[in-house]
Amino acid sequence: MPHSSASPKLIPRGFALALTTIVIGLVLAYAVIVLDSVLSARRAGKVFQSSLAAEQIAEAGLHKAIFCLNATSGTNCSGTYSISYTGESNISFGGGTFSTVVTGSGATRLVTSTATDPTGRVAQVKMEVTTVPPTDNTSFSYALQSGQGGAYMSNNSSINGTIYSNGDVVCQSNNAIITGDAYSTKTGGKVDSCKVGFHAHADRVLNAKVMGDAYYKTDPTDIAGSTVTGTKHPNSATPSFAALPAFSLDFWRDSAAAGGTISGNYNLSSTTVSLGPIKIDGNLTMDNNVTVNVNGPIWVKGNITSSNNVTFRLNSSFGTYGTVILADNVDNPLTSGKIDLSNNTGIFGSGDPKSHILFVSSNSSTSDSSPAMLISNNASGAVFMTLNGTMRLANNAGANSLAGYRLYLDQNAAVTYVESDFSGQFSNSPSSNWHQSSTTWRQVK
Repeated sequence: MPHSSASPKLIPRGFALALTTIVIGLVLAYAVIVLDSVLSARRAGKVFQSSLAAEQIAEAGLHKAIFCLNATSGTNCSGTYSISYTGESNISFGGGTFSTVVTGSGATRLVTSTATDPTGRVAQVKMEVTTVPPTDNTSFSYALQSGQGGAYMSNNSSINGTIYSNGDVVCQSNNAIITGDAYSTKTGGKVDSCKVGFHAHADRVLNAKVMGDAYYKTDPTDIAGSTVTGTKHPNSATPSFAALPAFSLDFWRDSAAAGGTISGNYNLSSTTVSLGPIKIDGNLTMDNNVTVNVNGPIWVKGNITSSNNVTFRLNSSFGTYGTVILADNVDNPLTSGKIDLSNNTGIFGSGDPKSHILFVSSNSSTSDSSPAMLISNNASGAVFMTLNGTMRLANNAGANSLAGYRLYLDQNAAVTYVESDFSGQFSNSPSSNWHQSSTTWRQVK
């Protein structure tokens, strides 16, 4: 049979041309869309860049206002400075201009900075500035406060104030004197063999001389060997637990490190040295007769050791505020971060009776013979704190206030706390400097 095959169907020439035209049109339309998107992105980028430039110029106005408020002359501040400075107009910067207005009174001012960039775009930012320094309000409510490690007082040691302990309060004999109240918040805890000038509060008050009242659990077991001049209160509740004063390690680490870092050990042998704010990566050692003028917080990652007749003196511009000297090494808390102040170390605040230098150790040694902090031989005039270890006062040492996990007072060691003369406000900077108040910056337009 003869083979037959069908011829292929051909697309009409007019239809093919129309289809090609449609495809080309779609491609061109898509290309236009893409091009417009690219151009729009470029235009948006230029607008953003212009807006950012205007904002940066406005920021420069804020920084200059702070500079002029802290200035000691009108040079570069249009002739006015300090609290007389009220702003400036049309100051050239970055190809644009800014104008500032400073309003307010007292320790707070509002600074408004309006800027125009080279393209004519306008930005306005505001923030509050203050002379009140950033603080860590570590509150010391007692002459002496201890954590669960308790407190021990040797013969002739004295606390002129109240002791509040989350452990036992044990005295070598009744020659150790507490002029205020004595508290032990430990369940089954005791105030043992102490002379208490006011009231004693513990589950057990043993072998003590209590000049006021005694609050304890049961008669006669928990008052055995004690004489009480006031009233006995058996069946009393265990005193409430009291945490050690709150202390912000991060705040003081950051505040000290903001002033720079000294690598390795740092030995002070000059007669007078100014320090702070500063971070020291190694040990801080002071030779004989060194005077350290403290201008801000000091963070030492190693140990702090003073020799004969060393003096610490806080810059007078701190006013009623104190600051912190911190020994702290999170990588080696058992052997680093110790403080040893001895041999007539003198410690002075700004000159205001409310100002003190706070020495803090984060070392974790709870040994009485190898404590986290040792203060001896008339090292006095400061506030001391151990966050995790033992603090020991020895050989006529004195202090304004103490707080630590465990406290140990040698013979003749004394602590005197005068609440009216102690604000407990510790600052990372002097109180007279103008600076930005936290979280007050805002962009208006």
